[in-house]
Amino acid sequence: MIRNILILLASAGVLVLSACQSPAPLPRPEVVRTDPVASAWGFDRSDVPRDLEWRYGELANGMRYAIRRNLTPLGSASIRMRVDVGSTAEAEDQQGLAHFLEHMAFNGSTNVPEGEMVRILERNGLAFGADTNASTTFTETVYKLDLPRAGDEVVDTGLMLMRETAGELAIAPRAVDRERGIILSERRARDQYSYRRLTSFLDFALPGTLVARRMPIGDPQVIRSAPAERIRDLYESFYRPDRTVLIVTGDIDPDAIEAKIRARFSDWQPRRPAEAEPVTGTVDADRPTSTAYFRDPAVPTAVSLFVTRPADTSPDSTRKREGAILETLANAMLSRRLAKLARQADPPIIGGSASYTTLFGAAELASIEISAKGDDWQSAVGVADRQLRRALSYGFTQAELDEQMANLRHGFENGARQAATRRSEALADALVSAIDDDLVVTTPAWRLEQFNTFAPRISLDAVNTAFRAIWTGANPQVHVAGKKAIPDAPAAILAAYDESRSTEVLPIADAQRAAFAYRDFGNPGAVATDSRIADLDIRTIRFANNVRLNIKKTDFERDRVRVSLRIGSGALEFNKDKPGLRMFMNSAFASGGLVAHSLDELQTITAGRSVTLGLAASDEYFGTTTITTPEDLELQMQIFAAYMLAPGFRADGDRQWQNRIPVLYDTYDASPGAVAARDVPAIITSGDPRFGTPPLRLLQQRNMAELKAATARAFASGAIEIGIVGDIDEQAAIDIVARTFGALSLRDAAPARLTEARQISFPVDRVPAVLFHEGKSDEAMAMAYWPTTDNADFRTDATLSMLSAVMGLMLTEELRETLGATYSPVAYSSTSSAYPGFGQLVASSNVAVEDIARVEAAVDAIAEKLRTEPVSADLMLRARKPILERIDKSRRENGAWIALLDEAQTEPRWIERFRQARPVYESITAADLQQAAQRWLAQASALRIRILPDPAKVNP
Repeated sequence: MIRNILILLASAGVLVLSACQSPAPLPRPEVVRTDPVASAWGFDRSDVPRDLEWRYGELANGMRYAIRRNLTPLGSASIRMRVDVGSTAEAEDQQGLAHFLEHMAFNGSTNVPEGEMVRILERNGLAFGADTNASTTFTETVYKLDLPRAGDEVVDTGLMLMRETAGELAIAPRAVDRERGIILSERRARDQYSYRRLTSFLDFALPGTLVARRMPIGDPQVIRSAPAERIRDLYESFYRPDRTVLIVTGDIDPDAIEAKIRARFSDWQPRRPAEAEPVTGTVDADRPTSTAYFRDPAVPTAVSLFVTRPADTSPDSTRKREGAILETLANAMLSRRLAKLARQADPPIIGGSASYTTLFGAAELASIEISAKGDDWQSAVGVADRQLRRALSYGFTQAELDEQMANLRHGFENGARQAATRRSEALADALVSAIDDDLVVTTPAWRLEQFNTFAPRISLDAVNTAFRAIWTGANPQVHVAGKKAIPDAPAAILAAYDESRSTEVLPIADAQRAAFAYRDFGNPGAVATDSRIADLDIRTIRFANNVRLNIKKTDFERDRVRVSLRIGSGALEFNKDKPGLRMFMNSAFASGGLVAHSLDELQTITAGRSVTLGLAASDEYFGTTTITTPEDLELQMQIFAAYMLAPGFRADGDRQWQNRIPVLYDTYDASPGAVAARDVPAIITSGDPRFGTPPLRLLQQRNMAELKAATARAFASGAIEIGIVGDIDEQAAIDIVARTFGALSLRDAAPARLTEARQISFPVDRVPAVLFHEGKSDEAMAMAYWPTTDNADFRTDATLSMLSAVMGLMLTEELRETLGATYSPVAYSSTSSAYPGFGQLVASSNVAVEDIARVEAAVDAIAEKLRTEPVSADLMLRARKPILERIDKSRRENGAWIALLDEAQTEPRWIERFRQARPVYESITAADLQQAAQRWLAQASALRIRILPDPAKVNP
């Protein structure tokens, strides 16, 4: 699989942190070379020390297991079962059956009747999709359970279901036939332009390999017609103990879990002799430079310049990891150059990146990806070529290396500091990825030690040499994707590439790192009130200038601090005569920088720091929610406060917007889902121009001058409320806010109500709406919107939420399991806090065009049943239990606490709802749901929306 940089390095999401003093080197655990378990897991082939917190084992039948006690989230556990089989193991007449087999795991086994697996999990508090899932790739099939409770009953149920999946699946012909339509629906849903471009790219980049010919979703003809026996052939050939790994981590006793695994899985024996390993194939490193063009009416124009070479299949080693560090630094520097280029005046491209990956054991690929400006693929080809040659010829600069070293170093440091509270789900998924990538899972502390040991040898020469190495020894290939026909495309692309190669390139001058200009905001603000919500341990502060601060110290996430910022009244302050201004702000505000610093300068200044740049507009506030560290909290607050005093509104934001929005807008009719996101919000608000996506010509009118005027009042004097949750000293947080936001001028005591701006209404006319998309000709969407109400009354809100959960279960059973008409039907309730009286309960399904009428009829029948019959006790349990488990889990999640704290003083009703959530949901009865359905789900009240293929423009 693609090289897992999350394991080799640190997650990309935290590569924005600063350096601090390196810890003393840790003793390196010795590799036990005579340990049979080490041999079974491959540890004896590597000098990389494994993480000893994992207990690794192997049963006599060859099944491997890994167990780890981990207390985040407290009281829960995660189970993963990885089977070493993916689409590359399929024969010609089995294309898609590895994925089909994954579906059959939910459709009956020796001890679990068809349709009962998901119900069993729901009764134990697992939501289908969120806590229960599975996936199939080219190389593996993975089953996932995230258990809300780690008690014996739930864990035993999870292990029982994994054992059923491993060796007891029924694969009944009638169940197979019912599942065909579901998988074809999933295939339709995934058949977007991005998927089609990927298949074209893999076919061009990896010719002759199974990866190019075995997309996991499969061949539709095979899905329609393959007999159950061919699925069973794959199952019995490849679902074997010696191809399976079981992973359990969480708030568990490893000894007890190991005993359960041995008792449950030791009797599992293969039903057939072992099959030969699939021969994936490899690439020809001597392939001459060639080109390919992928045309699709929905695809944004893009260019890939790349080289491939046979994959390095040698064992994981410290040497390979050091090489990966050098490659990562080089590609980060080149990606940064491309980002800067895209922000220049009249840029030739709108974005780009560089990477180096391993593709499913078939090849190693060094690539530059360029997003073209409009349809200008020629300029994009030239940029890719010239930027590559500039880096190969002249290398990178010391300033560029220093910036990326700061990012990378603090990523390792952050990983080591936060190691104690890593989530069980993430630990389990990381081990699955490591197995697939043939890597050893190490500790964050060892990765930091390795980086610090290697850092003195990371020079410009070393990085430049590593970058040249990944681009040397193979001929560049060029893949272009676009909308328009290119006459004799391969020759035209090659001519453009050759023309660019004849152009001279020059080195980039070194740059200096500026100092941040916004450190001193004046005299720190005085605290006017200071109180505590005792039962929830929330401290509430109001400064003399009316800035409000809510703090909760937790130990759920080591060395992580979550911050919320709410300013003014948000998009309510935008006039209706500026449609798209909210979208403009959310896309372009960060690009406007600050008065003293452009966005590029800010990114350099904040290299090695965990901070967020930019603000966004929500319904009722301007602001954001982000994650930083105790060390970087002050810089984060300085940046946010600087946006109040000196927002840049630079022309950079206008340029980026004008370059990007036409490209983005062209994708808005590429699928039913894209059309729904663009048009439905305006439909259900009676055409209010503030909702949905306005026409392109109106979006192109939006600009920084308008945004500056529209946000001026809020930034100057609007109410401000700040939430801080996590690993933080309360007094330190108060002092930081006092020095930043507390030092600002007087703010409004509360957000402006803007009563007139809050008036929206559901359309009175319920005439069905028909919209059209330009995607695949067999794809449609059926939607029903029932108007409800706002969330002013908690019990009403909770009842609607429960009603939608029950409807979702019924839709899944009827539309997916009985009719086989859709992969993932959805029902949800949305009740507004911003717009009085406004809300809706929604049922939505992606369907085949020919199925749309019977799906709509089935939805109507479900709504009628909810109105006329009480909900069964089992449905009530399966809908309620996952909600209650989410409520309980939220008490141990910083994400839930920051959502509560963001307006804990302005809207104290949320505090009381937080307290009452479980008892309110527990008290809702079947009669309550029937009464709610009778009130809200009347057939005549529903607004029905169909999204159909445009017969003149669809993609066949």
